Amino acid sequence: MDKDVMWGIFVSEESKRFPNFFPIGFYATREKAVEVIQELPKDVNYDLLKLPLNRNFAYFHKKSGKLVGMDDIYHEHFHFKGEHENS
Repeated sequence: MDKDVMWGIFVSEESKRFPNFFPIGFYATREKAVEVIQELPKDVNYDLLKLPLNRNFAYFHKKSGKLVGMDDIYHEHFHFKGEHENS
């Protein structure tokens, strides 16, 4: 187990505006987080982010200075929405 990170599960919304997701759980291992994702409702999509502890990972636009994202974050997308609607 890597004690310098946590694995966050986020619900992904369709909006293109940052942020377009919200957190629903944090876990110590990727394996546990993926296990939880597989048990969640399949009517939305989920993102899994490996988030470093005690480190600022904000990404600011070089010209405008506005916060526009996250820098150097491992990310996985779990696409479920729409796949199970016709089942």
